Amino acid sequence: MTDDDPLTGLDDVPWAQLQHSYGMADDVPGHLRAMQAGVWEGRYPPSAQLANRIVHQGTRSQAAVHTVPFLVRMALDPRLVDRHRFVGLLVAIAIGLDNNYLPNGYDAREDRAYLANLRGDADDWARWIGEAADDEQRKEREANWAQVLMDAEAVVCSYDAVREALPALAVLLTSGSPELRAETANLLAWFPESASTSIPLLKAFIADEGSPGAAATGVVALGLLGEPATVPFIGRYLDSPIVELRWASAFALTRFGIAGPAVVDVLTQVVAQPPEKTETMSFLEGSYSGLAAMALAETSEATTLRAVDAMLASLADCTGVEGFHDRYYTAHTLFTLIFPGDPAEPPQSFGDLSNVQQRVVRFAADQDEAAWPSGAMDALRRWNVPTRHSDLRVYAGIVRAGQ
Repeated sequence: MTDDDPLTGLDDVPWAQLQHSYGMADDVPGHLRAMQAGVWEGRYPPSAQLANRIVHQGTRSQAAVHTVPFLVRMALDPRLVDRHRFVGLLVAIAIGLDNNYLPNGYDAREDRAYLANLRGDADDWARWIGEAADDEQRKEREANWAQVLMDAEAVVCSYDAVREALPALAVLLTSGSPELRAETANLLAWFPESASTSIPLLKAFIADEGSPGAAATGVVALGLLGEPATVPFIGRYLDSPIVELRWASAFALTRFGIAGPAVVDVLTQVVAQPPEKTETMSFLEGSYSGLAAMALAETSEATTLRAVDAMLASLADCTGVEGFHDRYYTAHTLFTLIFPGDPAEPPQSFGDLSNVQQRVVRFAADQDEAAWPSGAMDALRRWNVPTRHSDLRVYAGIVRAGQ
């Protein structure tokens, strides 16, 4: 291993003493080397395999922060392939799953406050541990406290480690790869504390970018950073001839509470007829329609028949594996929007539902045993709407009971 090797020092990290989601992290070096080599066996690339271990379902593990220097150096090494995957993994290490924060940005102060409160409660935890009934319970409580604290520290340390690397990574906005440029813009979106540096870089990137998806990613990133001074710049793309830029502008403007007719028009159109997916737009797994639905849900027009019909049109077109993420995120947004919270008086029959609610139920009943997100089904249950497909068809009056 030479000095210019991005994995220099890899074996100096005590991986066997660090934890990830599947135990000790002694397998991490192998995954990093496979990422560097750019070859693998099986269905998933090594970046996905590593992500599954160190940020499983968005949970940052103790080992995650220790991978950051190597991922940064690999992302900056022009000899390597698929470098956008390295940056994408850095996004996951920094914030976990982006669907937990979209359509809004990320506020690291919440995680830092949580960690500070945990440390401040150390005496209370010690008291709780000391009150254990026996040694076995005491050990369980000690392990519980240690894990809770470790997890909270991993979140903050991982985010800060990636934030410190932003100045070095910003050069990738001028890379020859549109996927790498776009993923770098995505990364900058999650660090509002660095906005004063990132915003000029993103503006220049957007102005010069030739890839519609990558440029749109930059506009969305500006919105997620949440700086009001960027609104005029974002707004100039609302009437762009490029649909990706119109969508990005409308999405970003809702972040600032701007949701006039032009914004709603664009979001409604894109929900129903999203642009073709590419790897140059990676927010929310590249789901233009899912993101448009999320932004539309932030407007006063979200529950109008027009908006709901647009989301239903999107769902009708979301078929097969390639449509999974569009279907998942759009359905979750729609069902939880139309069937919000716990009703004061749960409806007793289909006729008690509003016209819009009836429209959504009929649509779901007409689908062929479609699998809906659990959050969508929970929303129906709270409103006393059956979730089994056969029962739903009877409930909506499409068929009679027993048919």
